[in-house]
Amino acid sequence: ARNAESRSCLDDEGQTRKLHLHYKFQNTTHVLIWEQHDPTKVIMNMCNLDVSAIANRLIALGDRAFTKEGQRTNSKITNPNGNMERIKPGVHDMRLIFSGKDGTGIHHLAWLTDWLPLIDSTVLKPLGIQLNSIIRMQFAKMPSGSDIKIHKDKNGWMNRSHRVHVPIITHPGVFFLTKRPKNGYTRIRAFPGEAYEFNNAVPHLVHNLGGDRVHLIIDWIEEEVESPVKLMPGQECIYGKNAITC
Repeated sequence: ARNAESRSCLDDEGQTRKLHLHYKFQNTTHVLIWEQHDPTKVIMNMCNLDVSAIANRLIALGDRAFTKEGQRTNSKITNPNGNMERIKPGVHDMRLIFSGKDGTGIHHLAWLTDWLPLIDSTVLKPLGIQLNSIIRMQFAKMPSGSDIKIHKDKNGWMNRSHRVHVPIITHPGVFFLTKRPKNGYTRIRAFPGEAYEFNNAVPHLVHNLGGDRVHLIIDWIEEEVESPVKLMPGQECIYGKNAITC
């Protein structure tokens, strides 16, 4: 993502840089992704952001902020089918916004209130992303030696949203790989603050061969979301097949 170094965060019309959502659909355009492996349909480098304040706060909070005990004052949304544990063993998250499988039923978790001013000033406003367009947002932490197994995201929330990665803490030992159509993989490299959109309909995996890696991951849509459900500290909800129930 180095070619984003001097790039404006917004496009020529003052809007958020983004991939076309139809690149995610399994139609003729999807075939182009796999037959030609056109990187412009898989990743878009957005711009460079100064995320040092976020990184410093996460470092000060330490590992405990990503543990169940450490997040007792946050809200909790659990998935009983265990998909996260199977695909992302050893990976920890700090959820701030979450949706149902179809991208509706937006829930704002308790810690969003505390984190939003910093995230908004350093990430959302520069990228032109409005809070009322976000359906999911979380910090994802990969400890040293952890892996994310090959997978592609699915369900309605994925089809209708743009996935933005903002590396907060990272290093050269992170191997974020996207599958090529016939064989092999393409590596996505990014330094702290190098924001990019990734087409998460494409199979991908991550190997962390160094220290901790933390990304802020934002899924946003091109229209205003319905009024979110605001969860209380310690409130627990279940991510079910049809909706989130609390």
